[in-house]
Amino acid sequence: MSDDSTPQVFPNRWADAAGPGGRAASRDLCGCIEQTGAGWQRPTRFHPERQDTGAPGWIRLLELVEEAAADGREVFEPLVELTAEQRRQVITLPPAITRLTSVKHLALYGSNLVRVPPEIGAMKSLEEFTPYTGGPDLDQPQGRPRTGS
Repeated sequence: MSDDSTPQVFPNRWADAAGPGGRAASRDLCGCIEQTGAGWQRPTRFHPERQDTGAPGWIRLLELVEEAAADGREVFEPLVELTAEQRRQVITLPPAITRLTSVKHLALYGSNLVRVPPEIGAMKSLEEFTPYTGGPDLDQPQGRPRTGS
């Protein structure tokens, strides 16, 4: 018999895909999609930012894509290899992802992605894409709010 008063605990299935924390914030928070329970919601806004292709995080991501393409890995979790500051510098995926033809799972848990390029369609083996960017009430599976303190 289970105790119905005990809140269900949901494990973080992607903790190993988030990478090191450090002192810098791992991602920027935005209000482009208002996460309210009921009532009036402001219109969804699109991000106008452009990817800084000279940023250290972007350059490191390009290196990681090349490594993954060369070794034919099936799971690609590039954010694990980036510092928190570098993760914040990546807001889209590079066109070079077309080279990741063996990748079955692309995990970007905790990313700052604001758009996904059409080149993702060239990842012919891709079965699972985890672009989860999180949010204050979305850190639990299926958008369930946190329980307890």
